[in-house]
Amino acid sequence: MKSYLIILYSFLRFIGSDLCSRLSLSCQKGIIITNCLSINWRPALRNRRRAGLQNTKLNMDFHAGLLPKIGKTTFDVSVVHFLLMFGYKLFSLYYPLFLVSIGLSIIKVGWVYLLIYGTIAASAIAANFLIHKINPAKVAAAGIFGYGVYALLMLFNTGIAIFYAAQILLGISAALWLVSLKSIIIESRPENYNQSFGWFYSAPQYASALAPAIGGLVIYKFGFGGVFALSVFIQFINAFYAYFKLNRINSFDGKTFYSEPLDYARGKRSRNIITPVKAQNFDFKNLKENYLNIFHSLKNDRITSMALAVIFVALILGGIYRPYFVLFLKDLNYTQNDIIGFFSLLSLVFIPISWLAIKFIGKISSYKNISFGVIADGIIFVIIGLWSSFLNLIQVFLLLLVDSIAGLMVGSGKSGMMAEKFAKFKEEASTIDTIIIALGPAIGGIVGGIAISKIGFGATFLWSGAIVLLLSIIFLIFLKKQRR
Repeated sequence: MKSYLIILYSFLRFIGSDLCSRLSLSCQKGIIITNCLSINWRPALRNRRRAGLQNTKLNMDFHAGLLPKIGKTTFDVSVVHFLLMFGYKLFSLYYPLFLVSIGLSIIKVGWVYLLIYGTIAASAIAANFLIHKINPAKVAAAGIFGYGVYALLMLFNTGIAIFYAAQILLGISAALWLVSLKSIIIESRPENYNQSFGWFYSAPQYASALAPAIGGLVIYKFGFGGVFALSVFIQFINAFYAYFKLNRINSFDGKTFYSEPLDYARGKRSRNIITPVKAQNFDFKNLKENYLNIFHSLKNDRITSMALAVIFVALILGGIYRPYFVLFLKDLNYTQNDIIGFFSLLSLVFIPISWLAIKFIGKISSYKNISFGVIADGIIFVIIGLWSSFLNLIQVFLLLLVDSIAGLMVGSGKSGMMAEKFAKFKEEASTIDTIIIALGPAIGGIVGGIAISKIGFGATFLWSGAIVLLLSIIFLIFLKKQRR
């Protein structure tokens, strides 16, 4: 616990001195309050009208002196994401410990995560089709409600069949809200996609600042049943909040889009690229044409295709890390209280740093966000793998703090890249994004379980980090050559 206090004291001194200097400057200008939170509505409206875009009300930018810009739609979606993750992260950090406590081996833990993430990937296309027919806000609310039902099933778990059915339900529910919420952000046409998705992906870290500590306390007092019950309550409340809040801000008007069939012999279309149709008339043939349009574009865009491939491999590394790192720390003889304090403090320190990171993410291209983030991921896990037996908790803390920033850059760059290139096919873009972030961890979960059981934690982190690092360097070299 002393090490946590040392980290927190040093961090608060740094933040405090920086904050004081900023406030002092604001005092001299006489704009402290307006700098902390002012809403610049008129320029946003004027720019929207000039651009001839609809739904101007969805994208009013909140300008805060210490915060990056965040559009109203992005803010509302991020709040929903925060509440969802808060309810889930009450127990998700300890979920591997729970699985081990009910008798599952390391490899079987991997199979459970494969089932969850594999179901997300398999269900994403169905979610994609649904949001062409139904307001995405309603689909997102249904997914969040499914998280509540999942926690309820885990609370009253009476056998192995119910247990595995709950994991499948969790995967289906995740596909519904992931595809829907990302689609809503793309639909809102934010000024900066990378920055908007930076807010979206940082929301779970804000939840992590308190949820693991509260969840750990509830588990200590009432066991896993208590934390599942609390999660049920939060998810049901959030489902209703999401339904009414997002249903009002989303502009779903009963119309959707599909692409005209490609003339593959000539590689172009004979008519307009996209055609609006009534949602009830949208069918699987239209869905197929939309995907053919995207894949045809990816075929001719080697940079984007390679970026997605590198991200996919990095997500496999994430699948190796996410389920097993808590078990790795326990293997290093850290107690449950140490682990709770570690991850809570990590997320707490990450919050103000994420604001600076989001500003930086918004200033560079999606490709640079991806390459820098993936390189950092690879380096960090090579270090952890090489010196896992010698690293103290402070050193691991600093490494994972950098890894959190790197993950934010990769996620924002990936979603921003897909949104910029395929904004007209927002449903399909958000679906491909969701499949990638689900399938990678699904493979990583099972590969990690097998590898750790054979060669241990250190060697698994070392080799997986080295592979990601190598591929990310190749991508960076390739990117520089293509830009010449």
